[in-house]
Amino acid sequence: MANFPAWNHPATLYFHDAAAGADSASMFTAETFLGMELVDADTVKLSFKSPINTAAIDTVTFDFSGNFKDACRAIAGALNSNTMTVVADALNDEYLGYNGGRFSGTVTVTNA
Repeated sequence: MANFPAWNHPATLYFHDAAAGADSASMFTAETFLGMELVDADTVKLSFKSPINTAAIDTVTFDFSGNFKDACRAIAGALNSNTMTVVADALNDEYLGYNGGRFSGTVTVTNA
């Protein structure tokens, strides 16, 4: 039996706004993740190092339900998954669910 190398794929987070088009989706690897913060009572903002301009920051905002701490745990799990995780896809109404809640709503990706 042949020994195949273990594949170590970087965790990737996928986001898509409600528009259909080439520029309406973004993927970010775990290594570019900078942080997650509350915008208001039910909206979060994730920040990533821009893959194009390393001095810039890309952001993604969307809604969540439940406890902010549980939402953070969901993102932490996705960042440590070694797979691609659809976090928020408004076009296809596909959102990451987690213990106590779910991401939802309008997805706004701001690329630097």
